[in-house]
Amino acid sequence: MNTMIKPPVQQSNTTLDPKEFRQVLGTFTTGVTIITARGEDGTPAGVTANSFNSVSMDPPLVLWSLARKSNSLPTFESASHWAVHILAHDQDKLSGHFARSVSGQEKFTGIEYQDGLGNAPLLSGCTARLQCRTKNIFDGGDHIILVGEVLTYDKTDTAPLVFQRGSYAIATSTAVNTAPPPGEDPRNFSEKSPIGYLLATAYFHFVGKSKESAEKLNLSSTEYLILSALGTREGRTYHELVTLAGYAGTDFGPEVINDLVARGLIDIHEADDLHAPEDDHAAIVLTPTGHNLVQQIFDESNRAEEQIMTSLGVPETIALRTLLSRFIRIHNPSIPYRWF
Repeated sequence: MNTMIKPPVQQSNTTLDPKEFRQVLGTFTTGVTIITARGEDGTPAGVTANSFNSVSMDPPLVLWSLARKSNSLPTFESASHWAVHILAHDQDKLSGHFARSVSGQEKFTGIEYQDGLGNAPLLSGCTARLQCRTKNIFDGGDHIILVGEVLTYDKTDTAPLVFQRGSYAIATSTAVNTAPPPGEDPRNFSEKSPIGYLLATAYFHFVGKSKESAEKLNLSSTEYLILSALGTREGRTYHELVTLAGYAGTDFGPEVINDLVARGLIDIHEADDLHAPEDDHAAIVLTPTGHNLVQQIFDESNRAEEQIMTSLGVPETIALRTLLSRFIRIHNPSIPYRWF
């Protein structure tokens, strides 16, 4: 190991507002990593870092920086090897766990890991892992800069976790078709397409798919909606279901509920709360037959979602779900009687 640590450079006369400077740096989107090593006494160390970067392909070199005030500084200064874990999109909690200012041993309590090269702890579930040998250590002001030679690595197709403007995010592709296929509406193929048009088109596509699923199960669209709502939360009242159906753009009367009862799909139980409105005295629940039918509905929905993931890709699907959820919260946070 060729190690060089120079003394900290003298402070510059340039005065920058720390808060504003941090915000400027936050505009640069980075990946999120956890770097691990093992001290000379055998104690494991791990820190969350988004300063990781590549340096050279030949030889394969990477670098990252560690704050001089870090509790793990002595371990990484003396470690012959360390491992870089490029975190997956669902490992934000793990990132926060290793970002805590506690001892290395505390960070690894309850965490499963294996020993890698140089006994550096290897975490699982990551997008990629690189096992490195310390090549150089340089001064970086209030940080040290560690350069490592990559000895081996492993990777998956899992979408990575990224960090931007102080928050976790997920990386997706922005690639779009530059021209629509012959005969296709150009509004479907432009990043400047009206959002309202795209949302409406997607909605009608899913409504059509729901109708197809309902017909396969000998259900009307309204019956399909009622059973789906009860499948996510039983005990809803007639008033709740009518309100939910109205929000979805449809309406129904008591005869629909009575028909589902007659078909053995739902039961009506008297509610315990006698102070509830008159039409809310009854709680509607699924029968065993109804549960079986709802399971078929959910299985079909899961298959449709898997098809979306296959066609869009996992990162894009996660981003779509996140953005739609945010859109709903912003524009209509009080949707009555949500599905869940």
